Amino acid sequence: MIELPVEDFIEEIKAEVIGYEELGEEKAVFWEQQFKRWLQNPTGSYKKIVKQKQGKTYIALKDESELFGFIDQYLVAVDAEEEDKYWAAWFS
Repeated sequence: MIELPVEDFIEEIKAEVIGYEELGEEKAVFWEQQFKRWLQNPTGSYKKIVKQKQGKTYIALKDESELFGFIDQYLVAVDAEEEDKYWAAWFS
């Protein structure tokens, strides 16, 4: 189990997204905006990854591969022009 402070989680995702030529900085910023919007009221299938400890928010992952899974899913969604479906899992 890995627990990342939410800021670190966001930065890890953004750095990886920027690294994909197909995605780049614009998509990384968009991902961050959407994630922060979701984080204000976590719902959907990913709600369980949000943990609170001593007044701070953490993202709890099984392992590092789960983090890369979020990125891979986003890449697939962007390539298929289905970003709405990607975010529906977060917001539903």
